Amino acid sequence: MNPFVCTNPAANRLTRGFTLIELLTVIALIGILAGLLLPAVSAVRQSARTTQCLSNVRQIALAGYLYGIDHNRYVAWSPGTDRKELLYPYLETGRSNQDTAGDQIWHCPENRNRDREASYGFNTNLNDVPLESIRNPSRTVALADAGINDAGASILATHLMPPSAQSGSNVGRPNPRHALSGQPAVAVGFVDGRATLEHLAPPFYPAEPGAGGNDPHHAGCCTNEMWNPQ
Repeated sequence: MNPFVCTNPAANRLTRGFTLIELLTVIALIGILAGLLLPAVSAVRQSARTTQCLSNVRQIALAGYLYGIDHNRYVAWSPGTDRKELLYPYLETGRSNQDTAGDQIWHCPENRNRDREASYGFNTNLNDVPLESIRNPSRTVALADAGINDAGASILATHLMPPSAQSGSNVGRPNPRHALSGQPAVAVGFVDGRATLEHLAPPFYPAEPGAGGNDPHHAGCCTNEMWNPQ
């Protein structure tokens, strides 16, 4: 017997490598594990985007509150001057509505259509309202996910209308980009700087879009009481 020839079957098998069946088995197992992990990874990423959006909304709401303290009235749009421009000294990001570049807090991470859809909109009922006259700052909507009209079409308007506002092609409404307990939800910032996710699903308002009224299922952000400062 040649002393240099290995007669151990296991050792010989190692030198030959894996069989095709073994390779296919390993590949199948990797595929199964990947299939199990991908939904979890996707959920984590979605949660991270939602957290970032809530952080954005909270900072913008706080900037609006500070503006109200400094100017004795809540921030408002006026011809030639938009809210992003007015709040730039507080946020130092996004100089105007035309400034859409970069990773600024005015961009919701879930907004895939930034070139034609605003990320956030302000409650128009707060325009130039004295801060001290806002009855319940912790339950009055300051801003929320926006960028759609009653028909669900994308718009660049950075305002939001209350449920009582009549419908129109440029009437901004809350945009449910997120999910809460598996249901559509919108990020809402309140006057005092608090930010939460609130359930919101079509139809956004009772009866005809923009016809007004209250929907108890959307009490977090879409009843008239939540939009009226006084």
